[in-house]
Amino acid sequence: MEGHIHSTESFGTVDGPGIRFVIFFQGCPMRCQYCHNPDTWTIDNSNTENLRSVESLLKEYDGIKEFLHDGGITATGGEPLVQMEFLTELFETAKKKGIHTCLDTSGAGRGIYGEILAHTDLVLYDVKHHEPAGYKAVTGGDMAATLDFVEAVRRAGTPM
Repeated sequence: MEGHIHSTESFGTVDGPGIRFVIFFQGCPMRCQYCHNPDTWTIDNSNTENLRSVESLLKEYDGIKEFLHDGGITATGGEPLVQMEFLTELFETAKKKGIHTCLDTSGAGRGIYGEILAHTDLVLYDVKHHEPAGYKAVTGGDMAATLDFVEAVRRAGTPM
């Protein structure tokens, strides 16, 4: 399986514990006023240059793992939950290799989260706003989906 990946960072120090391999996913349903990565919003299906396999990402990780002290892999974006199947395969394969997995998300997914959370060691939840009107003003979206995600994380017992 392949996913649309914007870029990777080999020495992430603010995206989870330790030094991390950070994978920036393409695609996000929100349009936050203060987005750090607006170039990750859309997925261009005609652009095959940004398609990456799980194997190619983990091979890139393997090439730098000696430098990732107490780290692992962080999926961020964009919004990784937009590519749920690919994200799940990535984290499931990483866990089989003993790699710590961290999901940096605003919770703007659509779906059942049990499978991905079963392979997630840590969720970095990006709080956009604490009330619905402010959330809509900042993101252009509805707060219900992100609250559903938070509830799924609580039910799964995944550290957040």
